[in-house]
Amino acid sequence: MNRLPFQVCYYYTFLTSLYPVNMITIRIYTKALIQKAKTAGRYSTAGVYAHALNSFLRFIGKEDITFSEISSGMIKQYEEYLLRDGLRHNTLSTYMRMLRSIFNQAREDDIPVSCDINELFHYVFTGYEPTTKRAISPILIRQLSFLDLHTSPCLCFSRDLFLLSFYLRGMPFVDLAYLRKSDIRQNTIYYYRHKTHQQLVVYIEPCAAKILTKYSSKNSDLPYLLPILTDTGETAFKQYKSALRLYNLHLHRLSEKLHLPVPLTSYVARHSWATTAKNEGVNISIISESLGHASEKVTHAYLASFDNNTICKANRKVIATINTEKRKKNSAKKSNDFSSDE
Repeated sequence: MNRLPFQVCYYYTFLTSLYPVNMITIRIYTKALIQKAKTAGRYSTAGVYAHALNSFLRFIGKEDITFSEISSGMIKQYEEYLLRDGLRHNTLSTYMRMLRSIFNQAREDDIPVSCDINELFHYVFTGYEPTTKRAISPILIRQLSFLDLHTSPCLCFSRDLFLLSFYLRGMPFVDLAYLRKSDIRQNTIYYYRHKTHQQLVVYIEPCAAKILTKYSSKNSDLPYLLPILTDTGETAFKQYKSALRLYNLHLHRLSEKLHLPVPLTSYVARHSWATTAKNEGVNISIISESLGHASEKVTHAYLASFDNNTICKANRKVIATINTEKRKKNSAKKSNDFSSDE
């Protein structure tokens, strides 16, 4: 089949000038969506499109197929194929939702499909199966912070990134990697989450400032705050994926040093922040906003907009759990204040 011209990602009319709409196949159309996503800098989305496309083409056992040839029965058989292949429900759901997105966009472009899109995906799993959230206690995070790693600078850097993630309200590794120097204004980080594109505002507490000062990139030619990425565009995305693998490998080695029954991963800092905040009595809706969970419909149905001072106080409360001396002083101060009121 002919290779897609680059321009199709911009002009649907150009695509239809090459192929009649009823002859535009799922491979041709998805390749255009992949290129469009890459042009927009959405490399992760482009990657998932590619994985979903390749998986579906392996299932049908041929090079390509038109949209009108795909029935709800075939989609159900594809689901059974993925389950037999050992995929978990959440991975399966990702493929199905990406496939449904491809169909929805094709339908909007007047490409013929076999039936209503909702009917097409009605009998397959497109939801979310809750997974076990791995979190560690404040005591273990404190132990991690005191590990002597002066002979292992790479492990030390990964440890400090883990702590920084915790101190910055569970900031994901991808957002840490892409933080820019221009994101910091008046001791506050203003950034957009890669996953949801929601803007978050995070006040930099002293413990986080110490790590940022230690590792902030001194290379004036680089826009990034931390020494993780050295390029932009698709090359930067590849660097991020490589750095994430190395980060998780280092966290696994740190887990062994702490004799943890469950190894640390890049998301444990985020889960630990949320769990600790909940255990400290922080309101669930504040936790949700602190983490930028715009996709959590249940919590955001009643979520009011909290000012950043409230969220800053929540973050200080979480960080204080691994600083026992400061915690004791605060408790003593509260006791004295109570006595003076009487």
